[in-house]
Amino acid sequence: MNHAEDQAPAESGESSTNHPDAPPPDQENSLEGAGPWRSALRDIAPYLDLGWRLAGVAAFPPLIGAGIDVQFQTTPWGLFIGAAIGLVGAGLQLRRLQQEFRS
Repeated sequence: MNHAEDQAPAESGESSTNHPDAPPPDQENSLEGAGPWRSALRDIAPYLDLGWRLAGVAAFPPLIGAGIDVQFQTTPWGLFIGAAIGLVGAGLQLRRLQQEFRS
């Protein structure tokens, strides 16, 4: 029984002593996770608002065209022209994102 008591303080003593150069245990986990998270966030940053940019560029011109159709009674032409402008704008946004990614 004395043998078990002798080992218990040694085990608890080993876990409480740290290497002088090692960071505290609570900072050790945060330092390890900061690098991969930071690099992952940097990699996906251009894509985070891509949905809003594409929705804005593709949806607003047809809505404006539909409003023009209602006001001037030119019913499908404003909507068609707005849709074409929206598609071209979405394509340009995607191309710009592709060029940013390459450089």
